[in-house]
Amino acid sequence: MKRAKRVLALVGSPRVRGNTDILVTELLRGAKDAGARTKKIYLNRLKITPCQACYRCLKTGRCPIDDDMQRLYDLIYDADAIVFGTPIYWWTVSAQTKLCLDRWFAFLDADYNSRIKGKSAAVIAVCADPGVREMTAGALHLFKESLNFLGIKWKGSVIAAAHEKGEVASNATAMQRARELGARLVS
Repeated sequence: MKRAKRVLALVGSPRVRGNTDILVTELLRGAKDAGARTKKIYLNRLKITPCQACYRCLKTGRCPIDDDMQRLYDLIYDADAIVFGTPIYWWTVSAQTKLCLDRWFAFLDADYNSRIKGKSAAVIAVCADPGVREMTAGALHLFKESLNFLGIKWKGSVIAAAHEKGEVASNATAMQRARELGARLVS
């Protein structure tokens, strides 16, 4: 019997049940409906220390800093697909998201080859500004380039404008696109 694909969502918003979280949950619903096993982690609840540029991880595949990122390494290695959910703050990702992403340096070996090549990834990005395309461009560039460097297949993104907590739930187009992206992650 074939193993169900595993989709891991990393939510970088400090607002549980906020707009980013709502779209990530909808994406995971689409993945689950397509047969995946899903898990969601709220980065704001974790203690993740900034990268210290010691380069020890290049030998071991794990950062030597003893914090909550250690648990995430196991989950990321185990996942077939990773979803990043982030609000857009000042034209880029949240601090919680950036702390986590910086520690992905540990997924490179000493020759800068990826230890997690072949996985898939998607991004949910929400900002309060109606100029959502311009506001999210830098964040999407960061994700696309970083994931490409790691040999991770880009499956797409859903971006939406929403300000009030929960507002995005009434955006039928964004909700549908999130479900569809979740299904694409496991196809």
